[in-house]
Amino acid sequence: MTIYYVTIFGLTVLGYLLTEKKCHTRTRDLYFLLVFIILVFFTSFRYAIGFDYFSYRLIYEMVETEWTLDVIFHDFWYEPGFFLIYKFFQLLHFSYPAALAGINIFLMAVSVWFVRRYSKMPWVSIYLYITFQFLAYHMNLVRQSIALCFFLFAYPFLKEKKIIPFTLLLLIGGLLHNSLWFVWPLYFLLTKKPTIRYWVFTAGAALLVYILFDALFVYIKPYLPMKYAAYLGTYFWNANTFLYVVPAILYGVLLFLFRRRIADPTARTIYLNSAFYNILISFYITKHFILERFAVYPFVFSLIAVPDIIASYRSEKKRGKRERTMYRFVLILWLLFGAGYFLFAAANGFHQVYPYVSLLERGYSVPSMP
Repeated sequence: MTIYYVTIFGLTVLGYLLTEKKCHTRTRDLYFLLVFIILVFFTSFRYAIGFDYFSYRLIYEMVETEWTLDVIFHDFWYEPGFFLIYKFFQLLHFSYPAALAGINIFLMAVSVWFVRRYSKMPWVSIYLYITFQFLAYHMNLVRQSIALCFFLFAYPFLKEKKIIPFTLLLLIGGLLHNSLWFVWPLYFLLTKKPTIRYWVFTAGAALLVYILFDALFVYIKPYLPMKYAAYLGTYFWNANTFLYVVPAILYGVLLFLFRRRIADPTARTIYLNSAFYNILISFYITKHFILERFAVYPFVFSLIAVPDIIASYRSEKKRGKRERTMYRFVLILWLLFGAGYFLFAAANGFHQVYPYVSLLERGYSVPSMP
């Protein structure tokens, strides 16, 4: 676990020094470059961590030996993108670790781009990127992480309510992981004015679906791709305890309490609704834990929502002692929440990426999936 603590501490301190103490374009760009290099190395030099590590390796071998382009477009017509990426790397004669590094370059580049463009406090966003488990997510659910990148690309069109480019990006990203198609309704849900009445009504509808989910799934199953229908009765269909919903609830409560600090009304609407839907979707982990993976889409906006809140206090801290104290309090509060989130995730083995195992430790005995 030491490498996680060192990475979190190192990138946080570097970020503070290069983007907060010395707020210059050159130092900011240097920080983003360092983040990109360190995280690409971190995610690419791993071995046998992430639930799906060996599954992806097996797919890579299958694409190389058995899955021709004809097979890919015939058997995986609904999701050919990822397999075509693998084909591309094999044309370059990349080994599996090299292909994984190529994918991680894309994932980290998009993540850094999103933070650089939209975060008011980049070093806080990078801290949350690790502590809120997005880094762990990228090391496990690789295909869905690529799809998530397309969701990030679509963010400006969501904010500006441009449905055509938003839809096109989700359609393209969904060819790598179909989950992106299922969250298309977020275009309407995240931009709807948040009111207590709306949230109560939606929560009630979600609770009804939760109660009837298994009965409804029987009717929906024939219309789903085989891989989704096949989850029924497998390990992925198991339920987790309510404890796993607590972080989402705490995040939602904190964001709601600080909602008035978000000056942009459009951003405030998206942030509040995203926290709300993160709670609702996460709640389904107590039904079937595979459903919780959809929560990553609304939750990703936490990377810019929290810095937006903290930055509103930073702009006031020059007014006097009270403002400086309030800024420090809010900053420390969110940093502590991020630390608590990380410790909870590490203790419960989120995405099976804890502890870290490098390529140099191939003899390490990897814990089996529970």
